[in-house]
Amino acid sequence: MGTTDHLVRRARPSLGTIVEIGVSPEHESTLNAGFGEIIRIHQLMSFHETTSDLAKLRAATAGELIELGPDTISVLRISGDLHRSTNGLFNIAIGRQLIRTGFLPRMDTVHLGRFDGNADDIEIVDDRHVRLRRCTLIDLGGIAKGYAVDCAVAALKAAGATRGIVNAGGDLRVFGDTSMPVQTRLAHGEYSEPFVLRDCAVASSENMHSRRIAKGRVMTPHIGHDGQSIVTNQTVSVIANTCAIADAMTKVAMLDPDLADQLLAQDGGRVVQYLPCEAD
Repeated sequence: MGTTDHLVRRARPSLGTIVEIGVSPEHESTLNAGFGEIIRIHQLMSFHETTSDLAKLRAATAGELIELGPDTISVLRISGDLHRSTNGLFNIAIGRQLIRTGFLPRMDTVHLGRFDGNADDIEIVDDRHVRLRRCTLIDLGGIAKGYAVDCAVAALKAAGATRGIVNAGGDLRVFGDTSMPVQTRLAHGEYSEPFVLRDCAVASSENMHSRRIAKGRVMTPHIGHDGQSIVTNQTVSVIANTCAIADAMTKVAMLDPDLADQLLAQDGGRVVQYLPCEAD
């Protein structure tokens, strides 16, 4: 089995981070295909892009049939399945809370009050269309980056790459006959003990460095069942077969690690919990 030391690596800014792709030297020509998929998914699913599918969903009226890209539909399907299996802990319909607490920009959402829908109001009609029973502010920030990594891996393979890595700011997938030692950067700045990743994905999450004060309360982008922010000094990592699942399940693991571990174990994944650090 090869190691990542022998890969040709390139890095470019995208997805709000630095994306690094590495492949074996004989397949260097496939790198553009991987980066192209990263850009395509970003343009489709970014909350900030005014021409994205999320912008279409924000502009839609209740009951309107909305045409979206098939990748966006796929992510909505995955998100719906996760919403149900996690008893609502994974929730893409929290855009209104994230805007009100400053984690997302207002964009074109002038009247937040009209977005009174929830995840159950997202109706997938077919592979190209959805309908929102009530106007719902959808944010795919908890899964789209991981999905983009998976799409990049698929594009690299289709172009001929047999092994490599795609790393989008810590949302990492290793594929083919290669292995990579990984360390998680913990909330307090130190690193975890290394573990080896082989033909699977890992993502990590913490919220010590993504907190805001709103109305005199500490807010984080992790929202619990009661709609309140979860504040924790713990860092979690999730290992899964795909980066979309690893990315999404970090949010669940922050809130209910036992449930996340139970669900991941069904497909050979797991949660890695690190001891909480002391807040500064």
